Amino acid sequence: MEGSIALVADSGVDLDDADALGRAFDAEAARWFATAAAERGDPNVLVNAFGLAVGEHLRRTCDLRWVVATDDDGTEIALHREPFDVRVHPTAMVARRWFDGTEGEVQALVAAVKESLAGIYDDA
Repeated sequence: MEGSIALVADSGVDLDDADALGRAFDAEAARWFATAAAERGDPNVLVNAFGLAVGEHLRRTCDLRWVVATDDDGTEIALHREPFDVRVHPTAMVARRWFDGTEGEVQALVAAVKESLAGIYDDA
């Protein structure tokens, strides 16, 4: 997990800046889609790295903690907060946005998660 987060952070992206994360995600997605299909690598490395980087941003700014979450869909790394058993699945959320091709989706995602958490917790 740390290696995936470092992949994004070591490229110069400030993990504390949701806009910077979103711009970097948009640039990587655009680069990947601009590459001929036969020459593209597996996008999962980038998707997971950005999902975990977005999760790390949320962990730092919203008092969440990393957990291994298991539900009917399987097991994955997620963020959690008590009370109310709130879980956020950043890699799945970012993966859904990879193929959208709409710029600004990551920034909107982070803002929506923060707004939702603020509606639950006074300090979010």
